[in-house]
Amino acid sequence: MWLTPPVATLVHLFLIALIPSTYAIKFNLSAYRYPPAKCIWNAAHPGSLVIVTANVGPGDGQRVDIEIIDSSPEKNVYLRKKNIRGETRLAVTAHSEGEVGVCFKNHLDNG
Repeated sequence: MWLTPPVATLVHLFLIALIPSTYAIKFNLSAYRYPPAKCIWNAAHPGSLVIVTANVGPGDGQRVDIEIIDSSPEKNVYLRKKNIRGETRLAVTAHSEGEVGVCFKNHLDNG
């Protein structure tokens, strides 16, 4: 059975709409001597792989640190990295049911 061109186009558009989207978050992170953390939270199940890609632009006299934590009562800390530069990919495995947070701090050097 062959579909007419308008029906075939609608079927193709419907199938394209079913393809999962890719999401990204872009934000500015101000530098401070004692910076507050800017955290992004997302739900995760135990044993799920969490992959974080961070693109940090250049900043004279600045240092960006990243920490991956969860919202469990134990407050698991999965990873701490200092001085992230350029594109950095990080991967951890969630240990508990709840949310996993990716927290950034932008330190201003004392100079």
